Amino acid sequence: FNFYLDQVELDIQKSFGENIRIRADLDFGRFLSGSGRNTQAGSNFNLEQGYVTANIAMGNGMELLFGRFNAPIGLESVDRADNTAVSFSNVYRYLRPHNLTGVKLYYAFNATFDWSLYVVNNLADVISTTVGTDSAIPSYGTRFGFTWGGEGRENTIGLSYAGGPEQFGNNAHLTHILDLDFNFHIGEKITIGGEGIYRQDNVTGAFAGFPNSKGLGGFLLLGFAPSDTWNLYFRYGYLHDINPTGAYTGLDQQIHDFSLGAGYQITDGAQLKFEYRLDLHNYSAATAAALTGGDRSALQNAIAAEFAYNF
Repeated sequence: FNFYLDQVELDIQKSFGENIRIRADLDFGRFLSGSGRNTQAGSNFNLEQGYVTANIAMGNGMELLFGRFNAPIGLESVDRADNTAVSFSNVYRYLRPHNLTGVKLYYAFNATFDWSLYVVNNLADVISTTVGTDSAIPSYGTRFGFTWGGEGRENTIGLSYAGGPEQFGNNAHLTHILDLDFNFHIGEKITIGGEGIYRQDNVTGAFAGFPNSKGLGGFLLLGFAPSDTWNLYFRYGYLHDINPTGAYTGLDQQIHDFSLGAGYQITDGAQLKFEYRLDLHNYSAATAAALTGGDRSALQNAIAAEFAYNF
């Protein structure tokens, strides 16, 4: 049992005329209090986003962005409090890019169809300055988005691809990610959202014929709002880590996860959430023989509560 302080976030945004905008999302935390916002270097501060945008007079108006930004892929937000569920899906935790540093183009063809295209350092958003370890080719990605429905009840579909030479110092072995996300409103009280993803990281330095790392999975999220203050949700997720190199979960396994939760809107900007989660791990025969004495399944249970306040 623990109490966790996930983060304190300060978002700063400023417009200069009609065409220039800057934004910084500053995340503060304390690692020893369970903050997930520490960087790889151990800092208790994380620059979630920091960018400048410029509007280009082209068609309906194109937005050009430079800096660090949330990856335009998938259904779940990087900010936990903005999601329906308390916990992140295993698709988000192990296969999806989260934040990227580079340049992005965004263009809305109309109110229904939009397109994002980006070129970034790499999908892990980690740079290497050691001679011979950096890739000469950046990573890249795109997303096609479809939106329809009334204000506050928009239905969305997103189709994304991301890839590039994610192996430092090697430009020939590429990573490929395909992702489909959706969120639909059914009537006034029901929502159905979900995501499906396939990822492949082509290995380097192994003998000829060594299999590449592959991961695939998805989740389905059902939401029900019986009133303006209460909402209920159920999520089922699946992840198959076909993984000879330890790139994702570190084990060759399949994971089924089940989450049941509720949210209570205390006031504008303040919400309390509760969740029970069960993860069922099914290990490959080789993994079970090496780690669990032949036992090919394991269960994980968790109960969590979250309080978030935005103002």
